Amino acid sequence: MTTVLISGLGLIGSSIARVIHRQNPANEMIGVDPDDDSSQFMLQQHIINRIDTFNHAAQKADVIILAGPVSVIISQIEELANIKLKPNVLITDTGSTKASVMKAAQSLIKKGVGFLGGHPMAGSHLTGSRSGSLRLLTQSTYFLVNGSQTQRQLDQFKALMKPAKINWTLIGAKDHDQLVSELSHVPHVVATTLVNAAAAQLQDNPTGLSAAAGGFKDTTRIAAADPTMWTAIMLNNADAIDEGIEAFKTQLTKLQTAIHNQDEQTILRTFQQAQAIRESLDK
Repeated sequence: MTTVLISGLGLIGSSIARVIHRQNPANEMIGVDPDDDSSQFMLQQHIINRIDTFNHAAQKADVIILAGPVSVIISQIEELANIKLKPNVLITDTGSTKASVMKAAQSLIKKGVGFLGGHPMAGSHLTGSRSGSLRLLTQSTYFLVNGSQTQRQLDQFKALMKPAKINWTLIGAKDHDQLVSELSHVPHVVATTLVNAAAAQLQDNPTGLSAAAGGFKDTTRIAAADPTMWTAIMLNNADAIDEGIEAFKTQLTKLQTAIHNQDEQTILRTFQQAQAIRESLDK
């Protein structure tokens, strides 16, 4: 039996809890979350065994999974550096930025604590433990950033997650942050800006956003995600996101110029290129 502490029982944390529970219901699962409703739901569903304080639970755990916002993860890493932990404990996180997390983790690594950076590429605009599911993580890409974990600890974590059939991908922290900036963070900026821009443009229109159909809703779905989490992401991956926004602005300006100039061929080529790339993602 493995004692697992999951701090943060939102969409990702609760999904990981479901996976580990499926792997072996005998695993002792301890949940920590500032939202008591999320904790109580997981307890009532018998996915976690008990609720505890972070400091107390950390001392008992064989595996500690930090699944809150990046700012909270960093704060908890600092707390863990001053707590008496089990000798062979593995600490890992699910934060969507890795450079700042791995920098903070040096306080643990210097003490010989096993730390493994992690980030499952799975998500939804839905939030909370009720929205988590085993399916959310199934066959997802899960980035791992080497820290001070041993091979045995790495194998232990992968074994706990086995029911999800994860596609494990080893990556450096800087490369990770650049990649997810383009694939996740900048798209969130675009979706958020599109919603706010449309609302401002249509504020005097009696129909307004109520006429929004599938295209607008599909494009902007992620803008409904947790603002607190996404604020933390923006602040923790600011340089890569800033670079990505500049690249997006360049592409947008080119298309805007083509539209303004009635440059049919450039417009067509732009849409054709995007169509081909997008269709390739579903193959």
